[in-house]
Amino acid sequence: MSSLRAVRTTVAVATACALLALPAAAQSVKAAAGAAAPRPTDQGTQVARAPGSEGIAAVVNDEVVSVSDVNARIRMALLNAGAAGNPETIKRLTPQVMRLLIDERLQMQEAKRLGITVSASEIEDAIKRIAEQNRMNGQQLQETLKRQNVPVSTLKDQIRALLGWQKVMQRRIRQEVVVGEDEIDAAMERLKANIGKPEYLVAEIFLAVDSPDQDDEVRRNAERLVEEVKRGGNFAALARQFSQSAGAASGGDLGWVRSGELSPEVDKALAGMRGGQLSAPIRTATGYHILLVRGQRPFGSSGGEVPMPVAQPPAPRPQARPDMAKATVNMKQIIIPIESKEQAKAVKEQAEKLRKSIKSCSDFQARAKETGMPESGDMGTMRVKDMAPGLQNLALGIPLGQASPVLMSPAAAVILIVCKRDMPMIQPPPQAQPAPPPPAAPTPIKEAKLPGRDEIERELIAERAELLSRRYLRDLRRTAFIETRL
Repeated sequence: MSSLRAVRTTVAVATACALLALPAAAQSVKAAAGAAAPRPTDQGTQVARAPGSEGIAAVVNDEVVSVSDVNARIRMALLNAGAAGNPETIKRLTPQVMRLLIDERLQMQEAKRLGITVSASEIEDAIKRIAEQNRMNGQQLQETLKRQNVPVSTLKDQIRALLGWQKVMQRRIRQEVVVGEDEIDAAMERLKANIGKPEYLVAEIFLAVDSPDQDDEVRRNAERLVEEVKRGGNFAALARQFSQSAGAASGGDLGWVRSGELSPEVDKALAGMRGGQLSAPIRTATGYHILLVRGQRPFGSSGGEVPMPVAQPPAPRPQARPDMAKATVNMKQIIIPIESKEQAKAVKEQAEKLRKSIKSCSDFQARAKETGMPESGDMGTMRVKDMAPGLQNLALGIPLGQASPVLMSPAAAVILIVCKRDMPMIQPPPQAQPAPPPPAAPTPIKEAKLPGRDEIERELIAERAELLSRRYLRDLRRTAFIETRL
């Protein structure tokens, strides 16, 4: 039983968990070219428009994904993930948003080809469940979308794609997925062999690789999502937005998984992870997986979840520090005397104006001569340790060739510049690498609690349904005409 536990979740739960991140409906190529009424201009988050694209981000067979569709989905992705809408983040999210919108067009086109429809009442029921799941009523949900400049039709269109694809898969599952009694027996034997061994509470983001030439692009997308989570993005929200596994609607939740349930590559990575730890993208035969470990317990235990100890960040490594006994600087100064208290303000303004005009050390030297003060000019090379503490910080901190702030005293205004700095560093002693903790011994189980045959059958069906769904969508992509313009 693998990540497909999520397939057996009802449509109601799946849609209720899909937190608002939903795209606008496809329009025909003719409509995008000008037959349809123009849509309001998006405000805020914007992706780049390709020259000559006239608002079309991608063409999928005879339908389009518009630039406004992409913008709306990105805004919702940013909202759900708790990420800032800066250009760097938008750049990281745009490729995955494009992929998902293209997939939704393909899914709805296939549903239409098979004569599958989604009624308005089904969509309204799903919207009601989403509002309730997020502790809102319908009006509050619409206001939330409006604040993000996302039309309600955007939400309805993704729900239509979700429900339509689920109906397509239900038809295929009835026709093609059969689980025999011998397979259930074999699965039960595997479960018994795992009693007492660790099982992990895991969430994942999965990105499919349909052909070898897509590998680099998908890997980069996966790396961007990992970086987004590390920057504080919400893993579950990003999974709902971008994961292509059946558990996406529930935030990528796989539930409890055991050794041997997932691919060997994922199993190997999971065995070395701790609670709260995020994996790097893991390549398998079907694509890239990003894992988040949420807990651990002995398989077969009758008790509740035993949370794993949260992985602690590594202790900061000692940093090299300046050798104050050996550090030297070559400095210059400009002194403007203050003859009386009444002159202090005017002298400070004069010094500030002078400071802003200085662009280099040679420039500084020329200005120093112009003052006519014998004290102005080159101060020579000085040892930092012989300076007053405040001056030490300035000598070591200001950039080379850049005038310091104006320093005021009752007698004068002073401007300094550091033209050369020799600052040897004291390197920290090498640190011994800590030994890795020993693997936890299997916990003895007095009375194993195993799933029944019906549950095992449902999980086996779920596994095969996930593989069937991925292959089905992969084949649709391979045979479709897809042109991207962003």
